[in-house]
Amino acid sequence: MTERIYHADTMANVLGEVKGDLGRDAVILRTRSYRKGAFLGLIGGKAMWEITACAASDLSEDHGHGRYVPQDPFKRPKRCFRDEREIKAPAAVRPHAVDALEQLAAASPGGGNVAARLTGEVSDLKQMVSKLLHQGTPSGAPAAGPLGQLHAKLVDQDVEPDIAEELIDSLRMDLTGRQQCDEALVRQELCDRIAARIKTVDPLEQANDNHRQCRVIVLIGPTGVGKTTTIAKLAANFKLRQGLRVGMITIDTYRVAAVDQLQTYAEIVEVPLRTVLSPSELRQGVYALRGMDVVLIDTTGRSQNDLLRLSQLRSFLDAADADEVHIVVSAAANPRCIRGILERFSPLGANRLLVTKLDEASTYGAILNMARSDVGPMAYVTSGQEVPDDIAPASAEDLAWKIMGGRENA
Repeated sequence: MTERIYHADTMANVLGEVKGDLGRDAVILRTRSYRKGAFLGLIGGKAMWEITACAASDLSEDHGHGRYVPQDPFKRPKRCFRDEREIKAPAAVRPHAVDALEQLAAASPGGGNVAARLTGEVSDLKQMVSKLLHQGTPSGAPAAGPLGQLHAKLVDQDVEPDIAEELIDSLRMDLTGRQQCDEALVRQELCDRIAARIKTVDPLEQANDNHRQCRVIVLIGPTGVGKTTTIAKLAANFKLRQGLRVGMITIDTYRVAAVDQLQTYAEIVEVPLRTVLSPSELRQGVYALRGMDVVLIDTTGRSQNDLLRLSQLRSFLDAADADEVHIVVSAAANPRCIRGILERFSPLGANRLLVTKLDEASTYGAILNMARSDVGPMAYVTSGQEVPDDIAPASAEDLAWKIMGGRENA
């Protein structure tokens, strides 16, 4: 009997090779799945299928080949003594089992429930092995080659160490050894995974989903992040570029210069501006501007450490009954400060992120760190003081490339 071994990346493909070579009556002797190029046979590599088969004419009925004996898969066979020839004879599958396996493979590209279960078990085992490997190395130890360089880049960009390790580990687990040496491929894969973690929302689509005629948007955040300038940019874009009716309200009465600045912008863009001092006045102001398409509300900057002022801000937000509450964060702030801002402002009902001063930031890893928060998606980013320019809808891909050091390094 002549045994032949066939390999392919899917069960369907390898069965096709068997049929093409030996015909539909081919006898399958053994099947197995494995990972080609995997470390320790578990980590990385490419999933492959192997079938050992022979032609039906190669089997002799005298040796009992080709018989099909159904067995209970959950019942352990009894040990017994058998003829030595029977022990050495390979277990064969009926020739028509080729068709049955082919139908199973065609019905499920992943190999059916069995293959899915095996894939899950292998994935769990890979994660366990990865953890065991890391127990023997210092935390944050860099990988070799392009992976090590990218790990160092993420850390230099102020990405939190555990996030950087998760990203690099995912590449190490999913890419083959040859792929890990391809710098361009690794950079693109890492960029895609960073972008997948950054939640963004299209402001135009969000506006179309608004069920109320008047869309109320509030900007909150600490002092010095550029809320007033951002309000002016939004007002100008909504009015001049989208042709919407816009109204503005400010409760930033602590800084006279801020009110004067916003008043100047309102006059230039020709939109009404109301100044309010209390939550009840804010409620009346929103009601008075209910005929507008968009109402933008500028708030007084509060320190994330001033719990009393934050409590006062909550009362204003309750009165505004806003559709969108954006936490405005400066990309130039240090990561620890940004973490504190999100922790203190998010309980106020925030559901959006707005990142300012991208042009002033020396690193961009804090943007990826923000993705951990449950505030909500990022809607806008700003990169300068020019009104109405220097503001744009947030792009996860563009931000990912900034964290990677720029597209020019690709």
